[in-house]
Amino acid sequence: MTRSAPPNQSTRRVPARRYGPAVGEPPLWANPRRWGSLIGLAGGLVFVGSYSAAFGHVVWIADWVAGLALVAAALTAHYIRPVPLGPLTRPRLAALAIYGVCVIGELAAINLGSRSLTAVGHDELRPALIAAVVGLHFIPFAWAFRERMFYWLGGLVAALGGVGLVAGFSRTPQAADAAAVAAGLVMLTIINLYARGRFAPRPTSSPTT
Repeated sequence: MTRSAPPNQSTRRVPARRYGPAVGEPPLWANPRRWGSLIGLAGGLVFVGSYSAAFGHVVWIADWVAGLALVAAALTAHYIRPVPLGPLTRPRLAALAIYGVCVIGELAAINLGSRSLTAVGHDELRPALIAAVVGLHFIPFAWAFRERMFYWLGGLVAALGGVGLVAGFSRTPQAADAAAVAAGLVMLTIINLYARGRFAPRPTSSPTT
């Protein structure tokens, strides 16, 4: 009997890399969408860690564990088991201008809103105010950077902050803190979905000839 010759090493198919320059993205560690997500992860963790203490040590520890687990999962999805996020287009000058205006507007709105809450004797609602403003400042990024994830991120966080403000003015105890913690967990969850490619554009199938 004759043995079949082993397949030529040069003819073996090498699995195509699903991320990086091969699919129109920057290299893994140079992709601004990946390291930009770190800012959102830090912000979400600040919401969770800063305002969950109002509910006691048990809730504070549980929220920290949940927050850190979500951060670890997002980092794993971004850098250890990455998936494609979609081709990256160079941001327009208008997009960079919108980014700057939104950041400055966010700081100004938080400052002005905090002063207003203090003036009416509701300084305890500041966590919900911050969540609402942070959420609103994300929404224009969806158009500026062509990332629909920001619609969900900004819309949900802003909505939670708004609910916290309304409930707080209605004298619901610790409503603002609860809204801020929920906003932080939502931020971390949305960024996890983004890191797993859930918001990446779907590839269009080429027509058959």
